[in-house]
This record gives sequence, C-alpha cells and structure tokens, in this order.
Amino acid sequence: MCEGMMSLKNLLLVSLAVALPSVSAGRASTLSPLPASCFSYSFGSSHPSAHGLTGTKLHATLPGTEVSLDVQSVSLNDNKSKIDADTLERFNAAAAFAALTAFHGGLTPACHGQSTIVGTSDIQGSSPEGTWSSVRLQKADGHDLTIRSAHIETVETDPDLRVRLVGTGIHASKQPLAPSTFTTDLTVQGSGSAAQQISINSLHAVVDTSTIDGHGIIQPGTSAATSTADVHISITDIAGLIQNVQQTAPAKVTTALTIARLMGHNNGNSTTWDVQLQGGVVTVNRVPLPIPVH
Repeated sequence: MCEGMMSLKNLLLVSLAVALPSVSAGRASTLSPLPASCFSYSFGSSHPSAHGLTGTKLHATLPGTEVSLDVQSVSLNDNKSKIDADTLERFNAAAAFAALTAFHGGLTPACHGQSTIVGTSDIQGSSPEGTWSSVRLQKADGHDLTIRSAHIETVETDPDLRVRLVGTGIHASKQPLAPSTFTTDLTVQGSGSAAQQISINSLHAVVDTSTIDGHGIIQPGTSAATSTADVHISITDIAGLIQNVQQTAPAKVTTALTIARLMGHNNGNSTTWDVQLQGGVVTVNRVPLPIPVH
C-alpha cells in the first residue's frame, strides 16, 4: 500500500510544483523569481519564431541535488498566436521545474519560501502547448525515468488554468509500477490567490495489462503534510498486476499491492479506492494508514 501512496504523494508534489508562479522576464538560465541556486536550465540550440520555439538538448537541474532533466528536442507553439517565443520559453522552463521538483520528491532548501500562487497573466487568452521528445530524468542513486514523448497542452487560461498532459513510452529503472503511458486533465482554480484548488478531471495510466483511472481534488499547502486531497482511484485486473510485478519487483511492492487489494472495493474487474489526505494522515476507504507524509 505504501507504493500506491507514493504515487499519490508524487501527484501532490507535481501539483505543488505546477502551482509556483508564472514567470516574468528574467535571466535566461533560470525561472524568475526563482534564484539560480534553486533551478537552472539551458538549450544546446534554440530557434524562436513569432509564436513558436524549437530547441535541442534541453538540460535542467536543481543545483546541489544531482537531479537532472535532459530532453533531446523541444517544440513549443501558441495555437492562438497571442504570445511570443520568450513567453513560450518561460512556459517550458516552468514545466521543466515542475518535472524536476516532482522527481526529486519536493522543493529543495534553496527553493523554500517561494510563493505557491499561480499567475496566468503571461499566457491569458493564449493556448500554448509543447512536446518533449526523448526525455530522461536522473538521480545520483541510479534512478532513471525515461519518456519517449511528453506533451502538455493548455486548454483554458481564463478564469482558471486547465492543462492536459500525455506521456508515452515511459520506463523507470527503480519503479516497477511506473505506467507505460499516462494522460491527465487538470484544472487549477483560484489563480492568483492563496486558496488554490487543483481538480484532477481525469487520469488514465496503463501498467502492464492493467489500467489505472482516477479523479479528485487537491488543495496544496506549503508541503504535502499541510495539503489536503480527496481522490478516487480504480485499477483493472489487480490480480494480474500483482502476478506480473512479483516476477521483478521487491517483495514489499507485492505485499503493498496485496494489502491494497484487500482494502479496495471490488466492482467487476475493477478494484476501487477512495483516498483522502488531511492533516498529514492518509485515509483509504475510511481506514487511516500509518504512513508518514512529509
């Protein structure tokens, strides 16, 4: 069950990262107002156009963590032709920072104290989207996450920010439950205010022969422990998933899935869970779990 809760924790962390401020013009190597000690990035080459940007060999880091992101090629554009290449580059940098923060497992000390208020004024009335090809996230401990293609599309910017994310060809060296494909649709409400709400309109992932679907609401705090969440998750053929995973995964993963299966509600070929996070306590189907949330 702990492995399943880690997925929820990572979702919260992604949401917290996305909830950092929209940037204004600043140094090209960082994401103003974040300091260079928090986040930096560079392109091997980039080619701006009126409402687009392409680039190669994007490299981004969280300095001092040995966590890095490398993207072979980047393609960005605004479908409504409202924003320029500089704004698209900042949009891209925000996505890179979100990916690194989630992969690291939270904000680094150099990033603490930064605002967690979304500002969409830079992209309001536009429809930016971007595609990353040949993506690799790395940690010093040998944990690698590779993605063949990742796509982000901004569906709405007014009054709320709504985005769709799609990842294909996913492989994680130390996460046996990593999906091969992943899609999600998120809406960030309360833009520009301290009281934010992130709605998971839909989430769909494929792990071996099983599918994972979910929806729910997250209210980010200053950390996962001060955040709240109410999420509904369903998995098809969890018995087959356990059988497949136990061939390669550590025993604790199989044990966690078995416990999760016992705690779930069966609905035909699907097993479902209602997961809440409140006051640092995770509750699954109304049963509180002794899992530390930091």
